[in-house]
Amino acid sequence: MKLFAFLLKSNASSLRWAVLVSIISGVSSTGLIAMVHHIWEGELFGSMPWAWTFMGVIVLAVGSGVIGQVMVLDLAFRAVVDLRMELSGRILATPLRRLEELGAPRLYATLTEDVNTLARVLPAIPRVIIDLTTLVAGVAYMAWLSWKAFIIVVIFGVIGVLVHKVILHRAMTHLREGRDVFDRVFHSFRALHDGVKQLKLNRQRRTTFMRDEMKSGLDRLRVVALAGRTLLIGAESTTRLLFFVVLGVLIFVVPAITNADSNPEALTKLTGYIIMSVYLYRPMGTLMAVVPEMGNALVALQKIEDIGLAPQSRVESVEDSTDPLEWETLELVGGKFSFTGGEDDTQFTVGPIDLTFKPGEILFVIGGNGSGKTTLAKVITSLYPLEEGELRLDGTAINEDNKDRFRELFSVVFFDFHLFQNLMGDGSGNLDEQAGVYLRELRLDGKVSVEDGRLSTVELSQGQRRRLALLGAYLEDRPFYVFDEWAADQDPEFREVFYTKILPDLKERGKTVFVITHDDRYLRYADRCLKLKDGQVSHETVSGVESNE
Repeated sequence: MKLFAFLLKSNASSLRWAVLVSIISGVSSTGLIAMVHHIWEGELFGSMPWAWTFMGVIVLAVGSGVIGQVMVLDLAFRAVVDLRMELSGRILATPLRRLEELGAPRLYATLTEDVNTLARVLPAIPRVIIDLTTLVAGVAYMAWLSWKAFIIVVIFGVIGVLVHKVILHRAMTHLREGRDVFDRVFHSFRALHDGVKQLKLNRQRRTTFMRDEMKSGLDRLRVVALAGRTLLIGAESTTRLLFFVVLGVLIFVVPAITNADSNPEALTKLTGYIIMSVYLYRPMGTLMAVVPEMGNALVALQKIEDIGLAPQSRVESVEDSTDPLEWETLELVGGKFSFTGGEDDTQFTVGPIDLTFKPGEILFVIGGNGSGKTTLAKVITSLYPLEEGELRLDGTAINEDNKDRFRELFSVVFFDFHLFQNLMGDGSGNLDEQAGVYLRELRLDGKVSVEDGRLSTVELSQGQRRRLALLGAYLEDRPFYVFDEWAADQDPEFREVFYTKILPDLKERGKTVFVITHDDRYLRYADRCLKLKDGQVSHETVSGVESNE
């Protein structure tokens, strides 16, 4: 039912029509077998009215089956697209800290493995509807033929369902565990990709990684998957066994109960029973074959629900606005943010901190690794929600209602930035021409070109990629710039350019610049300098005057 509920979210009306058409196909298919039995019983082989009726039912069964399958297929593929878009939107709506806790491997596994599992199963739903309808209609016809034989079929059917349910419950336990193991395997794949250089250079690390992480994870995945699949095969085989037992009972036991040898009418009904039973073997087999994939799909849906992303209704989006955000004062008043991290799950707290920013000033933030510099930048840009205190823009507190508009104030290049090939300008002038000017200033014009607002390549050295990220920030032309150790991987020449030319230029244009740095020799270019230690401001230097906090 969860799969149908998932499809209903996409287009309830279309699904209802598709199910109705598929049901017509299933009933028509069963009706053909009933007609064959009736024609056989009444010796109506040469009857033209029955021949035309038979042909009409064939057209109805096949035609409705094709229409129903196409309708559900279209609905299924649309549902998968909608699901990927919904998950992407929910990721954007989820607080940054929650995404960092989940980690990229788990998110990637959900967007790829879980969604692909659904994509494989959903196209089979039309066939399931048709075969299930065929089974129900066939059993109803068998009940109409003989209630005694029907009771026997029902008894064995109930036994089969109960046995199948017990085995399926155990199999689902293994499937869920297998999906959890896949998260760990995906994490190993990510480590393999990101750490390939270290693995190539260190035989001991390579051997340990392949043995203890990669192979152990894959072996566990194999064991769990095999156990789950074996149980599913057992459930399918048990159902098939009961089917043949029922068929044997119909052939050898029911005739003795109904005295079919001396009762032509009973024999005729029994013949219809056997014909219908043999016909129903195929749809029953199809349903049994799809059960394992249905199980995987249910596990995938559960994983998507359990990942803990924000609901779609909270997607952080606003209408496009080209109006510049005017401001005079940005205040962090008693701002405090805490999170738990590290192997020992220790809590780290930044704040409480009071800060005030004005247009046209440069603020440097220094401190040791892990002192809270980047966390403070995420708090100021509202990427991390405050536990205590407020962010105020010109006296107005920043909240969920105005947070998106507030973020339009910032252009940020984090240390772990992602470089998009599409450039976003400020809406004024020719974007390609503006980008070309900055490319020349950044000495990248010989490596990268811009056409229709798209960079020709981003496959450059890390230092050059960081310069391209700076290019993107320049083109956005926002009032407040944040640079998280931008100069860390620049050569001495461009490090000098950054501090002595780029930052003063931004200040001259009235921009506020928040710079996280370890370059003590350039501190003189800052209007203010904060030093963080263990999440607290240990001292602040203002235009050469130092004050302890």
